[in-house]
Amino acid sequence: MREGDIPLSGGGFARFYTPLAATSLLLTATNPILAAALARSTDPVTALAGYQVAFAVCGVLYAPLLVVQQVAAARLLAGGSFSPVRRFAWAMGALLSLVGALVAYTTVGDLVFARVVGVGPEVLQEAVQAMRFLWPVPFLTAVRASHQGRLVAGHRTVPIAGATGGRTVILGIVAFGLLATGGGAWLGAAAFTVGMVVESAVVMFARTPGLKLEHDDSRLDRENVARFSAPLMLNVLLWWATPLIINAVLARTANPAPALAAFAVVEAVGWFIAAPVGQMQHASIALVRCSDTHRRVRAWGGLVAFATTAALLLIAIPALREPILSVLFALDADLVAVAGPALPLAAAYPLLYGIRQYYQGLFVRSGRPVVVGAGAVLRVTGIIAAAVIVPNDLVGGAALGVGLAVFGLLVEGFFLVRRAQRNVMPELRAHREAAVNPEAFEGVS
Repeated sequence: MREGDIPLSGGGFARFYTPLAATSLLLTATNPILAAALARSTDPVTALAGYQVAFAVCGVLYAPLLVVQQVAAARLLAGGSFSPVRRFAWAMGALLSLVGALVAYTTVGDLVFARVVGVGPEVLQEAVQAMRFLWPVPFLTAVRASHQGRLVAGHRTVPIAGATGGRTVILGIVAFGLLATGGGAWLGAAAFTVGMVVESAVVMFARTPGLKLEHDDSRLDRENVARFSAPLMLNVLLWWATPLIINAVLARTANPAPALAAFAVVEAVGWFIAAPVGQMQHASIALVRCSDTHRRVRAWGGLVAFATTAALLLIAIPALREPILSVLFALDADLVAVAGPALPLAAAYPLLYGIRQYYQGLFVRSGRPVVVGAGAVLRVTGIIAAAVIVPNDLVGGAALGVGLAVFGLLVEGFFLVRRAQRNVMPELRAHREAAVNPEAFEGVS
């Protein structure tokens, strides 16, 4: 799309955003699929807890690479070249995978899981075994994210959804196929990594006809990709560190194993339903050009967020949540009792997450990644402060974990909205006169 083209129609937004929303749904389907498989292991509580902890550590490692998707899309749309972003991403991915291998195969794993997270010996053993399958994930994430950004810049969102769909199918087949072995946290890790290999390969070979990937003497190419990416990497790193922080809090409660297992299930359900709003960052990067398009895209995104919130509230009704938790995830009555009260709190995820994603996209598009990093720091600071202040015996189990996550999102969302009103909105209003060609986005593939 040319810089002056302004998408004003709801149909254009739907054609651009629907494949991205489907991608998020398929992506977050990973968690409930793996939770359902692990819950059918020989020792489900230990398997769920071990995988939850291992994946949280792996998430911290591969989280910085997720920003490559935004950076690649934003730079290509602004006339930069693809190769500097790709080189940076792949080098960082290789380095972080090496760190993951150290956690998996050396005493670093004991230090991280036992000392930092604070899990017991049984969960520690499961987590280390899971990391022996998860350590390649950071490099695979670098490959996937760089090419997903290229596809977003070329407005080819359908291949992204197709790749994620293939990943989800393969992941489910592998996870349930391996249950014959008795299962364990390693089962979820193996299935996840195989799925990532499939997804990375598909997006890497998808074409972007009409998109010029390399530019001569581009101002953006002379800028340091690492310097621009650093605040965004901090943001995503802290996002993925959040479950690890909350796990560390839950591991120190009176009944840590049930709390960790129930929190893993509630997070899987909550973020799967909230997934359609997760791509609002790409909508604000690629579609917002002025104050008029800002209002329209924000309104369409709001509809998506409220619809997913309603779905979560419906699932949180006791008459529905108990069969879902007990049948789909094979939880016993005790785990259902721990997980159930947290689902109504998780209904706040879609709206708060949508606000976060949309406004972060505005700051990336306007070249202010530092604001994004600052918001993430405030969110994590708020979570830690709340964890220290709130007594564990007052709010416990999965409800404590979800409540901390919601509070952090509230703090971050308020900060981003206020900063956008002061820094971004004046620029968008100034560009309103540039709104031309209302049908420019009708041809999105």
